[in-house]
Amino acid sequence: MSRRALLTLAPLLLAASPPAPRVVKIDAADYPAAAAEAGVEGDVRFDLEIDAKGKVAGCTVTAGGELPAGLAADTCALATKRWRFDPARDDAGAKVPGRLPYSIAWRIALPCPRPDGQTICVFL
Repeated sequence: MSRRALLTLAPLLLAASPPAPRVVKIDAADYPAAAAEAGVEGDVRFDLEIDAKGKVAGCTVTAGGELPAGLAADTCALATKRWRFDPARDDAGAKVPGRLPYSIAWRIALPCPRPDGQTICVFL
């Protein structure tokens, strides 16, 4: 992961043990091509649904869906395809589905937002 990428997590669903990142990689090479070519930058906030095996089972954009060049859809596709987690666990220790909020600040020229505990900043 790039030194410029900021990553911290805060679970949306309360479980005895929330999902934890195992493979969450993103860097400038992941900047969506159509957005980069169009000079589009912006923030995409989304909730990831993590299944009991640690795979991303769903991605719901909560902010930034109006950004042009498919930036939000490309963000969810990237997370769904490549990111993996240790699943949440219930009080008995059994693996259960969970949910995590994330935000990616796609940047070409604008400064990265202040760290908020849920943001990954990616510079092109």
